Amino acid sequence: MNGAQFDRLVSYLGDGEVVTGGGHDRAARYFEPTVLAGVDRESAVMRDEIFGPILPLVEAADLDDAIDFVTGREKPLAAYVFSESAEVRSRWERETSSGALTFNAPVLHLSVLGLPFGGVGGSGYGSYHGERSFRTFSHEKAVLSKPLQPDTLAPTIMPPFTPAKERLIRGWLGKLR
Repeated sequence: MNGAQFDRLVSYLGDGEVVTGGGHDRAARYFEPTVLAGVDRESAVMRDEIFGPILPLVEAADLDDAIDFVTGREKPLAAYVFSESAEVRSRWERETSSGALTFNAPVLHLSVLGLPFGGVGGSGYGSYHGERSFRTFSHEKAVLSKPLQPDTLAPTIMPPFTPAKERLIRGWLGKLR
């Protein structure tokens, strides 16, 4: 990350209340994973692609408000929804467009080699011509779902990290290469 990118990330800290994280060191180009609450929907952190360890939280009155918010903006690279409701899941699949859609497991779709990766709209188109044009312009949405219970992620890949967990994670990541 260069100085301008670092300064841009620091500027987002004023767009909400820092719930956790927020620490940073410009000389080391270190930026602590950060969660912002009370973020205004029109703030810079919500308009830009962040490309940094900041998670802005925006409140939604209900499912309709959440879907309207997402569909009223540029298409996201990924959407992560936490719900066991079949209706909620179905509506997110039918009514939204994103590079990937994952239920109850953020970022996990990246580890599933059979799912496509990429965006739609401003977050990416991929290649085109011949069959690739068809594939590019008829976006195949990655959908991954896992139940919230039992929690199979906490004992394996969530903190606290032990030497055994690190070996397990490194083994999985090695298979992705």
